[in-house]
Amino acid sequence: MKTFEDLPCECILEIFLYFEDNYSTLYRCLLVSRYWCKLVVPILWRNPFHYWWRSSSRPVENIIENNWHLLRRTYMATLNEVEKEILHPYDKRYNPSQPLFQYSSYLEKFSFADIAKIIVECWKGRNKSVNLFKKIRIERLGRIMTAIFQLVLRTSSLREIEIFDYYGVRNDKQFTYDILNVISFSSYQPIFSQLRNLTIHIKQGPYIKELLRNSSKLCTNLERLEYKIERYIDPKTVDSFADIITAQSSLKKFSMKIHEIVYQRRFISHLDSQKESLTSLSLHHVNFSTISLNSIAKFIKLESMELHSCYWPTKGSCEMFMQSSIQLKSLTFDTFYFDDMLLPTLIEKGGKNLLNLYIDKVSEKVVMALSQFCPNISKFTLHHKIQDYNMFMIYLKVSRISQLVIKSYSISVELLSVLARYVPSSLEEIYLCCHFRPGFLAIFLIDYNDLSLNTLKTLRIKDLDGYSHEYLKVIERHVVYNALKTIVIETTVCVDKSSNLIQNIRKKGINIILQEVF
Repeated sequence: MKTFEDLPCECILEIFLYFEDNYSTLYRCLLVSRYWCKLVVPILWRNPFHYWWRSSSRPVENIIENNWHLLRRTYMATLNEVEKEILHPYDKRYNPSQPLFQYSSYLEKFSFADIAKIIVECWKGRNKSVNLFKKIRIERLGRIMTAIFQLVLRTSSLREIEIFDYYGVRNDKQFTYDILNVISFSSYQPIFSQLRNLTIHIKQGPYIKELLRNSSKLCTNLERLEYKIERYIDPKTVDSFADIITAQSSLKKFSMKIHEIVYQRRFISHLDSQKESLTSLSLHHVNFSTISLNSIAKFIKLESMELHSCYWPTKGSCEMFMQSSIQLKSLTFDTFYFDDMLLPTLIEKGGKNLLNLYIDKVSEKVVMALSQFCPNISKFTLHHKIQDYNMFMIYLKVSRISQLVIKSYSISVELLSVLARYVPSSLEEIYLCCHFRPGFLAIFLIDYNDLSLNTLKTLRIKDLDGYSHEYLKVIERHVVYNALKTIVIETTVCVDKSSNLIQNIRKKGINIILQEVF
């Protein structure tokens, strides 16, 4: 009889990759055999910092402390003498035993913010009154960051880097940090040349800016580039940002979160060099009274456009855009002070190609445009409010939407009740990412049960108020057998996954999933 291990290595690896987001399952696989361990370790350590915050139902304080010990036992245990010297004088007594694997060699994504979070939250966990704004604390953080970054450059095959030079503590307070001026970036050119994604969120770190000034020479094969600049930066750094754009051979995705109009103009004009490759454009805080939407018409392969918190776009400012050959498949429109005919016009431009729509308001004009021009929308995300329930629900009933996301601060019981009664036959998933009481969920489920045709497969709830246990009670009481295939609750509280409540729900033929989010 053949066993699981008789399968080809490629098949076993594909099976393990299926569980990539299920940390606890993969972690148990490490203990099965040496063979399994060798296959699973690279998967777990491709982006380990992402897993560490989602790995357990233990109290958050325990997770924070455990993350710090994991970082020290794995990454910091493999520092060479040069990198250890960078830590001096803070960790000079730390001499751990060598780990079984060179864990950093599997890393594909490095984020300064992830490392800062592990270190800072550990300090806060050990001493809640710790002063994180002390110069000595910030210097120590910078030294640890520098040593680990150089280790990663020396040993890994990075595909993505997220560069941050600040950390948010509490009450909107932030402190900035910097790496040390000891890394010769040009000597790691092969590593930078294989990068595909680069995210830059900076305030003022001079040596991090030095890294960015070298990036246009080092990173030339990026597929995604994201900028977030919250304050004034010097002209040399602005030049280096612009040079990074033009240095790319085939940039596909660009995102810009910048308030300064001068920077906005500069970067959008430099995107001319990518007009034949760019497929996704995300703009935040852009003032369209000085930058015309027509400037986007040059991106002939554009498929996805996002306008977030932008100002003064008008229908008249997008005539060239409407006449262009652009075929939008995804449109996000969450902006301010706009001509009420602009959104219907953009929806018309999407037409039959439009598959994904994210908007902040639903008006009669929007519904009419959707009904007339966009028969193929499969994912619909509503961010704020519906001005006309009846119009929207009539459209929803006849649409082909398979995934509906309600993403607002709160949702009314009236909307939930109407939504349950107007579920279209094509709808497979509803995602409620908003504040609502357990009683509201009960009304939704009762009204949904009254439908003769139950086609909804998945109900996903983001618990923003700590109601997870109450939601489970409502689900146990009101969901009928096989009415839903899967219910997912994204929770910030610890819930006993083996409780009778969970077992009773599963007896109704429903796969109940609790995803812990910290």
